[in-house]
Amino acid sequence: MNKLFLIFNHYLTKEQEEEAKNKLDVSQIISLPEDLQNFWCNIPPDIDLTDDMFLGLTQFLIENKSDVQNFCLVQGDFGATVYMVSWCLKNGFIPIYATTKRAVQEIRKPDGSVEIVKFFKHERFRRYIICYV
Repeated sequence: MNKLFLIFNHYLTKEQEEEAKNKLDVSQIISLPEDLQNFWCNIPPDIDLTDDMFLGLTQFLIENKSDVQNFCLVQGDFGATVYMVSWCLKNGFIPIYATTKRAVQEIRKPDGSVEIVKFFKHERFRRYIICYV
């Protein structure tokens, strides 16, 4: 029973749920509890990151880990993302992220201004890789 832990600031789209189930063979998609989700969405920008800040999150992952494959969709604050990807790789979790196709539409207004509308469409999940030098 593969699991997908959601460590990001959004909700999964239907396409993402389908890909998780069909391509990653995920049978359970797990959102963070409210306190951990609130932490992840509000990483303080004015302080240094420490291991201790992530203890609740890493404990939650360990306590809910499957015996098979455990994917973690990790996206958010750049430094926190790097930390969690590194932690996942060291602790037997598979860190992934969502890729998108982007399209831009420019709408010229009668007053001469230009409105830009951006469209994002889920393309696929991709595994993070680490370069060991």
